[in-house]
Amino acid sequence: MKKIYILSLVALMLALTSCEKISNWMEKQDTGDLQFEDIWTDENYVEGFLNNNLGSIPAIGWVYSTEPLCALTDEGWSSLDASGAASHRMYDGNFSSASWPATLGIYANLLYKIRNLHQFLHYIVLPDTPVKSEDIRRRMIADAYVIRAYYMFELFKEYGPLYLYNEDGVDPKDGNPEYLRYITEITDTYENLRRVTAEEYIRWIIADCDRGLAIDDLPWRAAAGNAAARMTKAIAWSIKSTAMMWLASPLFNNGEDFWEEAYQVNKQAVEELKNHGYELFTQCTNTATYGTGDANAYKEYNCNTKLVWASVSPTDRETIFSSNSNCGGYSNNYVGSKHTNMSYCGTCPTQEQVDCYETKDGVPVLDLANPYLDEYHLQPNFNKENTMYDDQHPYDNRDPRFEACIMHHGSPYTWDKGYTVDVSAGGLNFRSTLPAEVGQTRTGYYYCKTIPPDCVLNAPTTGRGLKQYKLSEIILNLAECAVNANHLQEAKEAVDEIRERVNMPPLPDELVNDKEKLRLRVYNERRVELAFEQTRFYDIRRRCRPEEEIPGIKYFSAMDVTYAGDWSAATYTRVRLREAVRHGYEPQCKLSPLPKGEVSNLKNITGVDFQNYGWD
Repeated sequence: MKKIYILSLVALMLALTSCEKISNWMEKQDTGDLQFEDIWTDENYVEGFLNNNLGSIPAIGWVYSTEPLCALTDEGWSSLDASGAASHRMYDGNFSSASWPATLGIYANLLYKIRNLHQFLHYIVLPDTPVKSEDIRRRMIADAYVIRAYYMFELFKEYGPLYLYNEDGVDPKDGNPEYLRYITEITDTYENLRRVTAEEYIRWIIADCDRGLAIDDLPWRAAAGNAAARMTKAIAWSIKSTAMMWLASPLFNNGEDFWEEAYQVNKQAVEELKNHGYELFTQCTNTATYGTGDANAYKEYNCNTKLVWASVSPTDRETIFSSNSNCGGYSNNYVGSKHTNMSYCGTCPTQEQVDCYETKDGVPVLDLANPYLDEYHLQPNFNKENTMYDDQHPYDNRDPRFEACIMHHGSPYTWDKGYTVDVSAGGLNFRSTLPAEVGQTRTGYYYCKTIPPDCVLNAPTTGRGLKQYKLSEIILNLAECAVNANHLQEAKEAVDEIRERVNMPPLPDELVNDKEKLRLRVYNERRVELAFEQTRFYDIRRRCRPEEEIPGIKYFSAMDVTYAGDWSAATYTRVRLREAVRHGYEPQCKLSPLPKGEVSNLKNITGVDFQNYGWD
């Protein structure tokens, strides 16, 4: 029997110093009063073992307990930038492999769960392993394949490709049944552990998705209740399509062109999802709360916890998977300014993010190819084709998603419609750079994307948890892959579908004759539609080559407002957010460092340094 790849169990082996057989080590495990070998003698224990390993989906968007990942992109600047705060350490370059603020802390937990899933897939196929029925066995196998792919991809996004065995050199692109059949074999020693290429790792993930998709008992949509935590064919397609786009990206492609393959996978993913009932949420169900504006459905979709996605008859057909975790910090992540229960304003949108929103005629405000004429972004390079933008009335006539996501000078309060946001020096919501004033914006803007308009002052509503996978993101994946694979008309059509929801005009037809201009519009659309979600954090990294700095995050600008009671006569001035460079742009910052103890242990075992590029 061939020995092929298997994910390392290193997270649980740090105390081991010899190459003891994993099969023997496994049998020594004790799960409380229940011995490991007893699990596989009882159908309830078997099912419980899998269920215990289904619930570790990270609450996406978060880098630490109080702030989202957008605080570390060009979308936002943290109001918790006081000394000692995680964001401050990042901004000042006070980080190392032993103290890295951008980690999600998922390393040990997900490797532990993946190890358990290896074991489960090894035992569940044995005829003596008891199950309640054969259809339940098949469903559990499918769940295990897809959730393993899920966990492996989450680790990949943070750390890149990790450790696998390759004892016989099987080509990862070999899709023959023999390769797939033995992919879950438990290898008995680990001295041949090595760090694999991104392609090898992503091919494993795709193979797991395909194996789950091949099982008819895996449903297309989760049912209500506990079943919402189980896997579906829609999730498998989402992982597969997204992982393929990542492999095609410059950070991971090793100089090879995978865009055509990524395009084909994403095209099929979108088709399969739509053919099985997934669609964009385009009709607002509560106009009393969300109004009748062009972005009311977009706003409701991002805010409303009552929209049901895990159901055979969902009111939300766009969401493919969302954990039960709310983004708790978003409850205060809007206008704070010393009001009751508003302790801080969280991550404040940058002027750079504001500049990404087009005017409502569909024309970019800045020249996307060269948006600023200076490195400090105080000299915007205005798009000569835009005749609607006025830099002294900068918030008029913008893409409706702007008002749905960002509060600015002149915005009505989310929770007090009788008050207007005033960020001028004498206003309640003034801009401050003092570390102690965590309730004041640093940039001249406040966040409101996932804050429901009906939240109230003394009981602020926790924002809805961000979706792990949704149709709109997969459509934008298709647009990115299509434009890079020279399917320009399809790239434009995918973007136009997203824009139609908020009544933004389609992209100009002539863009299908200019790949570079269309690519800039595709990337900007993704930045606008998915603003303040986890995607931008990863997008600006995966689009770089390994040795390159992360662009666009060294310097940021803010908006100062002079206002004396006449809203129409306010003046707007761009200023530097801070004088010093903001760190986190360095080449090594594209991936998190592996835990130092892990790296040391691996080196002792294998003689190889497994640490990520640029970290010690």
